[in-house]
Amino acid sequence: MFRPLSALILISGLMTAGCSLQPYSQGEPGGLLVIADELDRPVVRAQIERAFGRIIETPQPEPLFRIDWIDAGQLSARSRSPLMLLAATIDGDGPTAAFLQKMLDANIRAGVESGEYFIFKRRDAWAREQLVLILVGRTRRELGGLAAQWMDTLQSWAFDFELKRNEKRLFKRGEQKALAKQIAVQYGFSLRMQPDYLLAEENDSLQFIRILRHWPDRWLTVMWGASPSPDSLAAGFFFQQRSNRSRFFLDPVSLYEDHWSNRTVVFKNQPALFIQGLWSTLDIAGGGPFFSYCLYNQSTQNYYIIDGAVFAPGEAKMPYLWQLYTLAHTFKFADG
Repeated sequence: MFRPLSALILISGLMTAGCSLQPYSQGEPGGLLVIADELDRPVVRAQIERAFGRIIETPQPEPLFRIDWIDAGQLSARSRSPLMLLAATIDGDGPTAAFLQKMLDANIRAGVESGEYFIFKRRDAWAREQLVLILVGRTRRELGGLAAQWMDTLQSWAFDFELKRNEKRLFKRGEQKALAKQIAVQYGFSLRMQPDYLLAEENDSLQFIRILRHWPDRWLTVMWGASPSPDSLAAGFFFQQRSNRSRFFLDPVSLYEDHWSNRTVVFKNQPALFIQGLWSTLDIAGGGPFFSYCLYNQSTQNYYIIDGAVFAPGEAKMPYLWQLYTLAHTFKFADG
């Protein structure tokens, strides 16, 4: 049974007198600070690395979240980290277990000991724009089982949190509201766009538009087409639609057909397919990672592909992919 962390009373000395006095969290998107005692780490490490450390080929392997491990004895120096995951056993004797014991009032601890409470989240515990996730077991064996059962949920909460936090960061210096309105009127959907993005390409016959930001180059492309039923919209269909249009971009590219993956996700509160893979220029002079959110709109009977791609030779790609993930999630239908 899940209960939110709002019931927890945090009495650590790291807490400030009030939210208005707290500093802002500090850290780039995609950083996860895991707080766990040395003896507890073996039972949770594999699940944390599977869910949060999923490898994205860019084409060099980069993790979705960069994971850093500490115990609670080191937390005071890291208390402004935006995203934390604390994993502990309630009766452990390490610094993290002792820290957790101080966080729980008698009623909540009783719920943990009875097995009623085991997964929590808390916002702005020690800094503004911060999320602390907590997984607690009565024994190490139970902690490991809970990690296997709940880690995908924790990763989903963390991913959504990072998107919302990053959206605030990206639009601090303004946005192109007039252009977003123009796109909404013309195409029936909108995207938030930073001031330095360009509407680089509109292709009505092939039904796609592309926005672009230079140095390094980042593209966000929306593609669409008619489909009378979502039943026929499989991953292979979406991949082929993306691949076909890629050859007609102003900067034509191809996709590696033997090097892509897909999974089902929730996008804008509806089921969608998520595809990721690699693209290259037709002359093999360059390339990089791409991702696509693929969904169906019942009211228009159209499928939509919201796609991001990066070209950043010699640089880590994940910081730019996080920007594009965030922009992609600002997509919405004009009638929604």
